[in-house]
Amino acid sequence: MATTITEGNPPTRLTFTFPDGWQACQFDSSDFYRKKVERIDGMKAVDILAAKGDRLVIMEVKDFRGHGPQNRHRQKSGALLAEIARKFACTVSALLAAKRSENKEFSHYATLLESSDKVQMILFLERDESPGFLRKNRLTLADLKSKLKRLMIAYNVRCQVYDRAHLPKKVEWRVE
Repeated sequence: MATTITEGNPPTRLTFTFPDGWQACQFDSSDFYRKKVERIDGMKAVDILAAKGDRLVIMEVKDFRGHGPQNRHRQKSGALLAEIARKFACTVSALLAAKRSENKEFSHYATLLESSDKVQMILFLERDESPGFLRKNRLTLADLKSKLKRLMIAYNVRCQVYDRAHLPKKVEWRVE
């Protein structure tokens, strides 16, 4: 049975659908994260964890549609990507805690994080700026992916930056 995860509020809500065979959850909304991990000052978490076979997807969702001007500086300065990297690091820590406390809901994700070479960090970013503006300011998905890869080099994970218009067909999950 497919798993559906909704991020955001109307009118800019995004719905992620993971097909049969995928295990997926809203990590930052889970009881484990909220009741145990978030109590530590400064802890953050990514939005979505998903796994299929030996693949682990760790995903942060940002929807800047209608809020482009307020978020341009975060994108240009690198603050957005630093926030994503910090959320990833905190999530790794939280998954270690889940495994050590034998949390059945998240220990599988932790095992994949430790053992699989198919770990992927995805920033899913929706924006409404024009392609010309994004190119001129070096804020294309490719630019952001390159910068994210440099930040995440210590973790040896694959990094991707997607939006709905540029989601490759090979990706099994969908976003509406």
